[in-house]
Amino acid sequence: MVIQDRGNLANARLKGLQTDLNLNDTQYATCISVLFAGYILMQVPSTLIMNAIPKPRLFMATVVGLWGIISALTSLCDNFSDLVVCRFFLGFVEAAFYPSAVYYLSRWYTRKEVGFRIAFLNAGNMLAQGERCSSTSPSTVSRLQGLGGLFAAGILGGMENVKGIRGWRWLYIIEGSITVAFGLLLPFILADYPSSTNWLSDRERVIAQGRLVTDVGIIDNPENDEKSGSGIMRGVLMTISDIKVWALAFMYFTYIMGLSFASYMPTITATLGFSTTITLLLTFPPWAFATVYALANSWHSDRTGDKFWHIAGAYGFAILGYIVALTANTVSGKYVSLFGMCMGYSGGIIILGWISTSIPRPPIKRAASIAFINAFANIGQIPTSYLWPTRWGKRYWQSFTTEICLMALSLTIAFAYRQYLISQNEKLDRGEAEAYITDEEIVKQSADLVHATIQQEEVLVHSNSHKEDYSHTSLILTRHLEKGVYAYSIITLYLSCGFRSSRLTLKTSTQ
Repeated sequence: MVIQDRGNLANARLKGLQTDLNLNDTQYATCISVLFAGYILMQVPSTLIMNAIPKPRLFMATVVGLWGIISALTSLCDNFSDLVVCRFFLGFVEAAFYPSAVYYLSRWYTRKEVGFRIAFLNAGNMLAQGERCSSTSPSTVSRLQGLGGLFAAGILGGMENVKGIRGWRWLYIIEGSITVAFGLLLPFILADYPSSTNWLSDRERVIAQGRLVTDVGIIDNPENDEKSGSGIMRGVLMTISDIKVWALAFMYFTYIMGLSFASYMPTITATLGFSTTITLLLTFPPWAFATVYALANSWHSDRTGDKFWHIAGAYGFAILGYIVALTANTVSGKYVSLFGMCMGYSGGIIILGWISTSIPRPPIKRAASIAFINAFANIGQIPTSYLWPTRWGKRYWQSFTTEICLMALSLTIAFAYRQYLISQNEKLDRGEAEAYITDEEIVKQSADLVHATIQQEEVLVHSNSHKEDYSHTSLILTRHLEKGVYAYSIITLYLSCGFRSSRLTLKTSTQ
């Protein structure tokens, strides 16, 4: 619903929003970008609120309800100023959901479980990903794609001028109302935290919290001083002074910039030469396949405890997709390249899981880190809006080359980060460093939960908190990666050289 509500501006534009509100192209572009201003500003505060409150389901339900209301109210906009205000506050409220949801999952699941759950959280995002659109060319192929785009197409086409209301206004009213309905359901669906969920028995509560203690070595409940103003400020300072946070932030920043093709996928797909209807149908399979791949890749990452090689695999497919898009001369080869590009999104999902696994405690620092990294990375949405000008089509070689360089830079940062964690683990093994600072009361509470002595708990606390078992997975994963990339290369080479566009049964557009 977040992606649908955010992408509705593009869909509404197709049915007269820009004309009805008398927006020029610059004003329309401003309405798109102003959402990210609010989105970036609210990320850290919202996650700090999530860390402090005992009832996160109520907070998240309120957030979902508010953004649904704001989305519905967009239907009342009559000019540029109205729309800018609605878009800013839509981003401001939406910002509270995604990083809060990632943090919420980290409060329930261990480091070997959270990545797969984050992948499920992103599955809907990927399926609806195509809704984000280019603002450079209103005359290009329709931006409606993905599941949400099909839903929007039905409203825009079937409700135009119903009761004297334009179709694009009905789009905001209906989808905003659906979002509000989801918000009303959330308090009855979500649990709170393991320590504050009322319907858990005492035994279940101990088990839920004990699993996290066994995983990391310390209880995952925020201390009272973390909820105070000084405690929150201390958590923020711990976040911005940690080199790991900055490494992950730049890694994720370059990743988001390196996969900006998603915002322009309809334009890229239109270069295949098919009619608008066929183009819309062709944009969905790559995202559907990439969603399945992301779930499988995240599951395997959790199972093996590895992050880097799974990120490298996803990046490898994306880079290969870009190369094929640059070099292929057939329709089939170019289309298959889209699958590789979309598969790259799996890497970012694993990066989000890497935040929780390498910065597990204290909770206030983890909460601030998740939000800060996500906010910092989303700044990359702004410059990438200039990466795909229509004058660079049809080949877009400048765009694809830039994307390849950005993905390579992100992977380089990821490799350096992996080596840094390995060096930190070695220091922990030698007793030259501590995983994190704790006080005696927290250690005692953790020991009581897992029925351990204070001494045993202290050993567990200062064990390798960053450790990922690279020793037994690296060789296996490298071989799997080589096989996957090799198979993808053979398929795209065959399609690029062996097929001709005339072999396709789909009829291309003559316009």
